[in-house]
Amino acid sequence: MPPNLDKPLKIIKAASACVWRGDDVLLVQRRKALGHGRWSLPGGKLEGIETAEAAAVRELFEETGVVADLRYFVGSFNAYGDQTTFLISCFTGNFLRGEACAADDAMAVVWVDYRKLAGLDLVPNIETAVRLARDLTSI
Repeated sequence: MPPNLDKPLKIIKAASACVWRGDDVLLVQRRKALGHGRWSLPGGKLEGIETAEAAAVRELFEETGVVADLRYFVGSFNAYGDQTTFLISCFTGNFLRGEACAADDAMAVVWVDYRKLAGLDLVPNIETAVRLARDLTSI
């Protein structure tokens, strides 16, 4: 839900990674207040002059220990917090290496068949991002 526009709005740039291993996509269970306990793509805020793609690669590794070939830009999505809008640039690609484990601000990680996302408590826009990413990677 968009924030109350009667107060100043803070915009934060962020990035996420939609990583594929066959038909499975990597999800993290959020630890932080925005989306706490819900499933999402790994990701987070851009640091300094970091590009969105570099942030997606970094956040993916920090949250899951996974490295992927994030070669495709999926699109930009909004997430709304209290008086904050996160502008999230999503990138997708294939799993390269690493053992997926929860780290940083992830409570849990899971590989899920993309056809079974509807049964999970997802943050907004995840199903759309995964569908678009699937089309881009032609897996």
